[in-house]
Amino acid sequence: MRTDRILVAGETLVDLFPSGAGDLATVEGFVHRAGGAPANVAAGLARLDSPPELWTRLGDDAFGAYLRDALADRGLDGEFVVAGDAATALAVVSPTPDGDRSFTFYESDTATLAFEAGTVSDSALADFGCVHAGGVALANDAGCTATLDLLERARDADCLVSFDPNARPDLWDEPDAAGDAVREALDLADLLFCSPDDLRPLGLAERVRSEPAAVAADLLDYGPETVFLTRGGDGATAVAESADGEQVTRSAPAFDVDVVDTTGAGDAFTAGALAAYEPGMGGDALGDALRYANATAALTTTETGGMAALPDDAAVRALVECASEST
Repeated sequence: MRTDRILVAGETLVDLFPSGAGDLATVEGFVHRAGGAPANVAAGLARLDSPPELWTRLGDDAFGAYLRDALADRGLDGEFVVAGDAATALAVVSPTPDGDRSFTFYESDTATLAFEAGTVSDSALADFGCVHAGGVALANDAGCTATLDLLERARDADCLVSFDPNARPDLWDEPDAAGDAVREALDLADLLFCSPDDLRPLGLAERVRSEPAAVAADLLDYGPETVFLTRGGDGATAVAESADGEQVTRSAPAFDVDVVDTTGAGDAFTAGALAAYEPGMGGDALGDALRYANATAALTTTETGGMAALPDDAAVRALVECASEST
């Protein structure tokens, strides 16, 4: 199983951030930034010297043109950036009292999630060692069909299959359908990235907060060989089946940084882990990958906007080294 060249699949959209403090109903305006979890992951990989290809859809409007330029600036203007014939989806980002953020999506009737199965051909898949997909597209009928088709064909092509559920309940008309789609994707995945909230469709969101390592281990039964579970300020846990068949568990604390905005931190973590991951890696290597991913996520929180705040490899390694020297 190869990981040398990565294809990232999923949405690119516009994140709207309040231009000032206060309730969304009273703020004077919004600032727009390029976003979408898979696009953030792809941009993160490019910053970490592991430039991928991105399969995504852009709207036929001014926001779509803005996103095309944003992707091109990061070297993500390849053949699988598809122009749609409808508007661009928007996500309004709202700070929460606990310092996190929530999202309100405006996706209906847009071009963003209307993926078409077969856009990435079998011959094109043969050139990739890893395919990573986000779960937001599963909430759209066409996007769900296309994403699961891609993951199935990637598995058949002996690619490492990576999946992030990125559960967004507001996008689903039927909660049970979300669980079914996520389970189907997990059955195809080798590598899973998730937060406690992402496990809500599986009924594990509450238990994971008290038993993160146990839940991460249980998730291996759904299909993946490696699970990365992020827990914000509480750090992250990874559980994997190593090359010798033993189960390996590693946990690492979050890095201590001055947090400005957590948008895209999970996506940055995913990019960092994918850049450092090798199938079957042992415990020490898995721990190193976990710390690298944590550092990538931490640095992303020190600026506003997911894609705009992504760090480069030198900055990530410097933070890891600095933390090691202080312990």
